[in-house]
Amino acid sequence: MSARANRPRPPRTSDADALASLRSAAMFSALDDAALQAVLDRCEHPTRRAGEHIFRPSESAERLFLIVAGQVKIFMISPKGDEQILHLYGPGETFGEAAVWARGNYPAFADAVGDVSLLAISRRRLGELIAADTELAMGMMRGLSAKLREFAALIEQLSLKEVPARLATVLLAEADGAGSNSFRLGMTKRQLAARIGTVAETLSRALAKLKAEKLITVRGSQITLLDPAALADLAEHG
Repeated sequence: MSARANRPRPPRTSDADALASLRSAAMFSALDDAALQAVLDRCEHPTRRAGEHIFRPSESAERLFLIVAGQVKIFMISPKGDEQILHLYGPGETFGEAAVWARGNYPAFADAVGDVSLLAISRRRLGELIAADTELAMGMMRGLSAKLREFAALIEQLSLKEVPARLATVLLAEADGAGSNSFRLGMTKRQLAARIGTVAETLSRALAKLKAEKLITVRGSQITLLDPAALADLAEHG
């Protein structure tokens, strides 16, 4: 039996943490406490160990997910076997919504990056809630609109910008999420390369370029943005 199989499952999410995560999610943020509790009462609480699948492209999209703890990567596999990370989601973020309402299969893979605690709600149960509360439907529309903007920006970034500009965009986003210009990168360099649509060697050259121009420093996984304004200019025009 593998070491992974012997590892304990992440603990089930507490109701307090689950409610806090629902409240922070764009899709559910407009709901009052009673409506949030109604959503939670209809949720499952799945957990995944690091590296385990949450869904695959061949699977019917029956449930949408919200992350309570941990991180999930959404990715595709190219015909050559290369991994292209489309997004990394963390606590309070949802994924799988568009596929659920399209009534098809999930369009990509979703894997746990580390141990993950989730909330999951089925299309049927969410439909019952929406039928009883139109405000929930409006909140979902806002959340889906935000996701569409995210993916439109990702498509633009991957198709129109050079690797240093893509890298600058991701580093700025990581700094914003950390609330500091100095942060620990929450992914491997291989994952970072895949996220910006390149390979490790090209990523290393882009990092070296940003360091040589004194825009960043890198010490292991710790990255410091020395000139965020210049990085923002590179991200926008590079």
